[in-house]
Amino acid sequence: MRDRTRFVAEEEGVVAGTVSGGDGDASGAAAMTAMWVDPRFRRRGVGDLLVKTLLDWARSNGYGQMLLWVTDGNAAAERLYARHRFTRTGAQQDVRPGHLEYEMARRL
Repeated sequence: MRDRTRFVAEEEGVVAGTVSGGDGDASGAAAMTAMWVDPRFRRRGVGDLLVKTLLDWARSNGYGQMLLWVTDGNAAAERLYARHRFTRTGAQQDVRPGHLEYEMARRL
């Protein structure tokens, strides 16, 4: 990855969540490479803040699209990404037998 970044959300010195991203593919898209929100901070807007922050970073660095992979069955994550206008592309990958991931993307 040529460009990459990580953002950390904190509340009163406690890490509430993180998101990482950078170059995505040869088309010039950015990619969300990791996202995590501490269970104690879920459903409090931390995930939305992290996604928005990464999208703003990608936009300000000239990317025209953001890609990510979401694990099959992670409905909460897929709802979060859908709120930010990500949609499935149709691409999928087996990360290990019986564990699928689906690609999602959105224009910036």
